[in-house]
Amino acid sequence: MNRRNFLYTICRVDHAVWLSSLLVVVMLAAPIATAQTQPVQTRPVPLDKDYVIGPEDVLDIQVWGSKDLNQTVFVRPDGRLSVSVMGEIAAGGKTVQQLQDHLSAVYAKMVKGAVVTVIVKEIRSRPVYFIGGFGNPGAMQLTRDLTLLQAISVVGGVVPSADGEKGFLLRGSNKIPIDFTRLVKGDLSQNPKLQPGDSVVAPLADVVYVSGEVRKPGAVKYTEDLTVWKAIAQAGGLTPLAAPGSTDILRGTAEKKEQIRVDLDRIIRSPDENSDVRLQPNDILSVPRRSFTIGGPSGGAPTPAYGTTPAPGGQPRP
Repeated sequence: MNRRNFLYTICRVDHAVWLSSLLVVVMLAAPIATAQTQPVQTRPVPLDKDYVIGPEDVLDIQVWGSKDLNQTVFVRPDGRLSVSVMGEIAAGGKTVQQLQDHLSAVYAKMVKGAVVTVIVKEIRSRPVYFIGGFGNPGAMQLTRDLTLLQAISVVGGVVPSADGEKGFLLRGSNKIPIDFTRLVKGDLSQNPKLQPGDSVVAPLADVVYVSGEVRKPGAVKYTEDLTVWKAIAQAGGLTPLAAPGSTDILRGTAEKKEQIRVDLDRIIRSPDENSDVRLQPNDILSVPRRSFTIGGPSGGAPTPAYGTTPAPGGQPRP
């Protein structure tokens, strides 16, 4: 046999071996592929067996052995629900396991080998209400055990305009004081475990309104120690055109307003003799713009006159 015929024979043998190996692999893989394409009957794992069903919860009831009996049901406010064949039954106050056992016992008499699975699809019976100064006030469902601190992180926290020190929790007829300021600083005495039906309230704080020549006009949160200068500082401070000697406080109702003049220049120069003025809720603090005289004593550039508080001689006080 010459070299050419020998190589040809070797190639044919290798090709035959390769085809045989491929055929064996296909035959071995066929049962595996068939098994993977056939649907496998698996039952969902029931969850929350100790969960107590309440009004407005939504349940999935699955009857293995009779798909026609599968349904999604809504628990009515009276705690009852309607299920196929059985009609109305009481569900409120039962655990998921108790309801499942009851349905299994009844359906087993109608469908041979029936197995019932109850799944809580939506929890709607465990609301906790967040009212007032929260990032996202409203109702949230207590789907698991939560402390107050954990819950307020879910609803966006306490907003700056809330009066955090005067919060409270309503539980039935009880009013439990809550100091959110102490809570966020780690005071666990202010961190109760929440219960369904609780209402958590963060009152919106009183405010003082700062207007005129300040850098950030608007509302400033009122505190018991808030003074004119503190309010101006929270509003960003005075602008270069401000006339601090002529600051006014408007106080009172729309029918009866009181105007109080505050000379901030004097407070700065002599703080011991001129104490800062304490503000009250809903005060309006107004800082006017400087007034200018046209031409100085020698006919030069305009000379600013701070404020309009009269000085000796009837001229604006420099």
